[in-house]
Amino acid sequence: MLTTVSLFVLPAAVGNAFGVGPVLAAPPAEPGGKVAIVTGASRGLGRGVAAILAKEAGFTVYAAGRTTADLAKLEAECADGPGKVVPCTLDLKDDDAVKAFVEKVGKVDVLVNSAYEGLAAQKAHLGKKFYERPIGEYDDHMSGVRWAYALSQLVAPGMVEAKAGLIVNISSAGGIFYFCGVPYGVMHAALDKLGADVATELKGTGVTCVTVWPGGAVTERTSFPGGETPTFTGRAVAALAAAGAEDLAGKSGKVLLTCELGAEYDFVDATGERPVDGMGVRGMLNEGFKYPLAGGALGDHTQSNNEGMKAVFHGY
Repeated sequence: MLTTVSLFVLPAAVGNAFGVGPVLAAPPAEPGGKVAIVTGASRGLGRGVAAILAKEAGFTVYAAGRTTADLAKLEAECADGPGKVVPCTLDLKDDDAVKAFVEKVGKVDVLVNSAYEGLAAQKAHLGKKFYERPIGEYDDHMSGVRWAYALSQLVAPGMVEAKAGLIVNISSAGGIFYFCGVPYGVMHAALDKLGADVATELKGTGVTCVTVWPGGAVTERTSFPGGETPTFTGRAVAALAAAGAEDLAGKSGKVLLTCELGAEYDFVDATGERPVDGMGVRGMLNEGFKYPLAGGALGDHTQSNNEGMKAVFHGY
């Protein structure tokens, strides 16, 4: 779920809309059609969100990812839907490239921040404590927060001018309880805080910012027992994108669980089933983060930070 390269590089089938040389005009969305940017779209949850927005919700989706071949496959898979995928290879570490990207896309109705390098960085160090890991792993995790901040900052002016827009940060309940290591938790806690504070500054503008927590994911690279697929996360985002302004205003700044959104908006996973909150995450939230921060007991780090967890992250 990450992203890389300089400016735009699209597969030849798409033409040279975003060439390696001068950046030309972006392929236009259908008149009156909805436009989304989804980062981390090569694989995993980002890919699932991009696919559902194009195939089921009719969006023109600018799918930013690291692997050109995977993005081309995503575009082909969505070719028969009511919307379309525009594959974009983008280096999120290059601020000038990211700025040029947003400028060329133009109008953005929905931004989904799903790019994240931390899972790949941490796999080799599962079972180790923070002082046994390389310092650079922290930076790999925190990249997801910086990228979400940068994209949100760049799309916000257009959304505010339009008095409408939705920013979705894909995060994890690992921000409120220990999971896999210190950097993972710090990153997701920061991403959740980013969403809340961005929403605070956007209050009254018509623009919504929410944080979405999927359950354990079952993707090309992860296999949480009883987890949900990227399709379910995609349908959660699509449901939010279709919600009314009053509904969204009431959700802005909040953490939203995909399982609860499924019940609220009546959608299911690709399996035909609707995941449930098996870990009791809502209860943790409602109790006001009663974890060490609020006087709760310290957890057992070995339950998730162990060699056996490498099998869950098998694709990294």
